Amino acid sequence: MRLYNNFRTAFLALAALLLTSCIELEERIIIYPDKSGDYSLKLDLSALSQTGMDAFKPSDEILNFPQTVENAVKNVSGISNVKAESDTKKGIYQVSFRFKNHKVFKRALLQLAGMKYGFIVPKYMKAGKHRFSKKNIGPLIAKQINKQDNSPLKQDFMGVDVASMINVKTIIETPHEVKNIKKNVRAVKTNDPEIVEIKSTLKDILNGASTGVVVRY
Repeated sequence: MRLYNNFRTAFLALAALLLTSCIELEERIIIYPDKSGDYSLKLDLSALSQTGMDAFKPSDEILNFPQTVENAVKNVSGISNVKAESDTKKGIYQVSFRFKNHKVFKRALLQLAGMKYGFIVPKYMKAGKHRFSKKNIGPLIAKQINKQDNSPLKQDFMGVDVASMINVKTIIETPHEVKNIKKNVRAVKTNDPEIVEIKSTLKDILNGASTGVVVRY
């Protein structure tokens, strides 16, 4: 009976993980007519807390990313409204800031790379008057994960790839109606004609799904 109860608990936990999408990583980029913008990155682990699977939480180094980003970019000229939040009870970790233009965003990334994450791509995105482009860093993400020995992202839980339970979403808000989208088959225009979304899982990205896109508006 005890073995049955343990198996039942594990099965229910797995089902809950699959139904609640385990981990959510959301990137939001808002571009304004003057080419300035807002950038935010949110890691949502609330599903882990709800299912009692706290053991699957990322390392403290990853969970501290809001403060790491805040410390790196807050003094960069052209960066403002820097906000970092780490709500361990709710499992929400996020950071946001405003950038004057994509060149300022590049400087912020270079500053961040110098402090902590040397793998960040300086030419991550570019915003023009009628065009926005975002670089595909999927191959770089795969390279970083694959070179780590015993990375939990390459393992499975009860036959399910951990990477497949990590949902990745990018939301791009443009200053005008979107005319066309290129270089990403997963990128779609939403019901709001000025918003584009790209949805995938980390497993998709490791298998070659692009994280980049070109949007004309």
